Amino acid sequence: MAHNIKLTKTAVEKIPLAEKGKQVEYYDSELPAFGVRVSATSISYFVRKWINGKLSRVTLGRHGVIGADTARKMAADATTDLRKGLDINLEKKKAKTRSITFAKAFEKFLETRTGLKPKTISMYSDHVNRLLVSWKKKPMAEISSDMVARRHSTISEANGKATANSAMRTFRAVYNFTRSITENSIPENPAHRLSQTKQWNKIERRRTFIKPHLLKPWYNAVNELVNPVVSCHLLLLIYTGLRKNEALKLKWTDVDMQDKSFTITNTKNGQPHTLPMSKFIYNLFEKLQQHKVNEYVFPGAMEESHLKDPRRNFEHITSHTLLALNDVKTAEELHAKKLENADSIVPGIEFTQHDLRRTFITVAESLDIPYAALKKLLNHSDGSDVTGGYLQITTDRLREPMERISAKLQELMAPPAAEEKSEEQEEEKQIEPLQNNQT
Repeated sequence: MAHNIKLTKTAVEKIPLAEKGKQVEYYDSELPAFGVRVSATSISYFVRKWINGKLSRVTLGRHGVIGADTARKMAADATTDLRKGLDINLEKKKAKTRSITFAKAFEKFLETRTGLKPKTISMYSDHVNRLLVSWKKKPMAEISSDMVARRHSTISEANGKATANSAMRTFRAVYNFTRSITENSIPENPAHRLSQTKQWNKIERRRTFIKPHLLKPWYNAVNELVNPVVSCHLLLLIYTGLRKNEALKLKWTDVDMQDKSFTITNTKNGQPHTLPMSKFIYNLFEKLQQHKVNEYVFPGAMEESHLKDPRRNFEHITSHTLLALNDVKTAEELHAKKLENADSIVPGIEFTQHDLRRTFITVAESLDIPYAALKKLLNHSDGSDVTGGYLQITTDRLREPMERISAKLQELMAPPAAEEKSEEQEEEKQIEPLQNNQT
């Protein structure tokens, strides 16, 4: 129900509150578009106007917060703006969203992006709370292109080029998200400046891997590690091409010894990844079963945890290979050799866990493993590869290429058993005539 009265301070204060669950509107007798909406708890001023066949309603404020005279002036201004075609509600919304701070925007970003992995959230939070902390209280709309360019340069110098790129990608993602949910009410993303001026740092992609002639000393050093779980972890990486966290978080429930396959559920692309076991990998899992203490294939020091970071063992591998590659058995012998000719010293093998993945790929490519099979083994996805989307390669079809890769790695790491046996037989043949001659 609507009523018409002159909306003065006195008149408004005499208006009774509405019954619970109902609303009553009163319109001004002099300015018809101006009115008040009365509920059971409050009275609010508004403007209601038909413009070009479209009804627009703009809330001006609550009675008590603003007075009747102020509301009347606001109503007159709003009516003029509406006649000009100005969307007052949209402008109010834009004004509100322009005041959203970077901290608030990031908070909303995390609330909405529920599928982010803990590691990703941790990285984003580090960027915001450490590298971009001085922006947290700033409204997003006030962060300029110049500010982005300067901060990118500062982080590049202080924390490294890759870190600077990563931090600005985080900012760019949060800004784009905020612009999307606020219907583009904030300016264009200031991080575009980095692309327009080609300021993004060029990062050389790591291409390191363990070269074929170094695989045997590396393998021997890995087998010398005190912790067999770490040894098996490194061997599984190089024999399967898995990423380190995919292997570290592998659970026994995802290992099928009967089918000779295992499934990685914690993958980079979020898709479960099932791989066949070669004979070598099967034997590796059998060995790991002897060290089973919890649900994880690679158990850690804590009772219910998985192996966390095996990198502290890498120094032993580097030291061991340093001796082996220089054909000495002790540090003292190595020191003596250095004194004799320092330039002749061959460095020990240094590597990262991802180098083992690249080594797997390198060996696979040397065997001319079909591209589609190698891509499937590595769990690479390419949305732009239309044909690849129709190719469905089963786990069983991957057994033969996986076995070939394993066989090649074994060949490079140690002489095949058949060769060792033939050499022993040859020695026996050479000894046998001597024995006969002696008799």
